[in-house]
Amino acid sequence: MFENKIVHSLPEVLYKDKEAGIVKKKRFEPIRIYNSLRKETELSEQDAEKITLDVFRFVTSSNLKILTAPLIRELVSYSLLRFGFEIARLQNTRIGFPYNDLKDKISECDNIAELKEFIYTWVIEEFNEVKKLIENSNISD
Repeated sequence: MFENKIVHSLPEVLYKDKEAGIVKKKRFEPIRIYNSLRKETELSEQDAEKITLDVFRFVTSSNLKILTAPLIRELVSYSLLRFGFEIARLQNTRIGFPYNDLKDKISECDNIAELKEFIYTWVIEEFNEVKKLIENSNISD
């Protein structure tokens, strides 16, 4: 009885449907955080559950008007850091650009091919830097 009311009281998440290429809404599902952490990081079941519950509590108590998939990832990253899971935070990180940096680059660049090359190069370089941090941390363990 109450479980159904609780589920329906959860906020909706805006996310981009990768197949359709459009933004959709879907009810917040904390299990997706847990599954993502288990798939993308080396966290134990217990630690993934701890992070999921921490983010769930924040989301449900914050009265957020807009909840997006990238925001959820940021909240997970924050929670991972709060609990000392720095490597899992790197494994969970979103690679790309801050909104304003990309907006400025788009406005100053007239050549689409040049813009695509810039974005591609930036993302690959950032990925490689994060990868090095993860690999070097495993060496010192």
